[in-house]
Amino acid sequence: MSTITINQKDIELTEVILNQHDLLFYKDNPRVYSALRDNGCDDPTQQEIEDLMRKMEHVKELKTQIEQHGGLIEPLVVIKRNKEFIVLEGNSRLAAYRILAEDNPVKWSKVRVNLLPEDTDTIDIFSIIGTLHLSSKKDWSVFEKAAYVYRQKQLEPDCPIATLAKRANLSVPTVSKYLKVYEFMRNSGDTVQSHWNSYEQYILNKDIKKYRETHPNMDEKVIGEIKNGKIASARDIRDKMGKIAKDSGRQSTQIMNDYINGTIDLDGAFTRFEATGRSGNNYQKVKEIKDLLSSDDFQRALQAEAAENRSIYFELKKIKQITERIIRNMER
Repeated sequence: MSTITINQKDIELTEVILNQHDLLFYKDNPRVYSALRDNGCDDPTQQEIEDLMRKMEHVKELKTQIEQHGGLIEPLVVIKRNKEFIVLEGNSRLAAYRILAEDNPVKWSKVRVNLLPEDTDTIDIFSIIGTLHLSSKKDWSVFEKAAYVYRQKQLEPDCPIATLAKRANLSVPTVSKYLKVYEFMRNSGDTVQSHWNSYEQYILNKDIKKYRETHPNMDEKVIGEIKNGKIASARDIRDKMGKIAKDSGRQSTQIMNDYINGTIDLDGAFTRFEATGRSGNNYQKVKEIKDLLSSDDFQRALQAEAAENRSIYFELKKIKQITERIIRNMER
């Protein structure tokens, strides 16, 4: 018997040997949940879960590892609910055992498990899984983690994000991001895992956000293009849409408006943006210098320091001379 401390409570784990055929897959396992629901299965049967798990590459790899070791290195984590044994942690290993049992049912009929007390509540279960998967193990994707955190929030709508983050052993900004992006995907009718990065870039980009706030039709357009593959990757949003949105020039604003209104597609918009000459690093550097010199706070700081250090004044004079020379050369 061992003990784990979760939410300021000591929870005893009892290691026992169980018949693996008596164990049930956890329906809310994020990998299972997301994959099956992508295919329209909202309430999967145990057989549907097992069929899915058997096809996963990492399960096949686990099967080989378990066979080489002669058993599990780490027991499954199981809880008994209504006389059923549910595998909260270790669903992939259970699937691997089922595959191994096909060739040798005697050798692979039993499996080691850490059994949680039957009265372990859902909050503690979330915290246990959060400790094992959300923050430490790397086998769940960001999308799967976000889906799991989102479902916990749905179970406890009034639970503060800070509390949810603490239970999941994640930072508050990370949980906030998970909830924001995953909820947007659900509301958009698109929970395809491979689209996560695109939606993350779209939702969290502060420059794109300004256009979303002033163009109510923008979300529908971008969602449609992510779904149909016109926006093929997160890079399209970050390196094309994001760069156009970041530039405050009149031409760039018009290009973005034309894209949102459907006059041009994103590739066409970025081609026009590049033709303006405002996409290069040199432009960005010049703009940053201009923004710095235009800042009221920076100007006040310069004036205060220049009162005691005249070298600042002379350096600014040199900048003026250099800038005027560059402009003259451009106008020739």
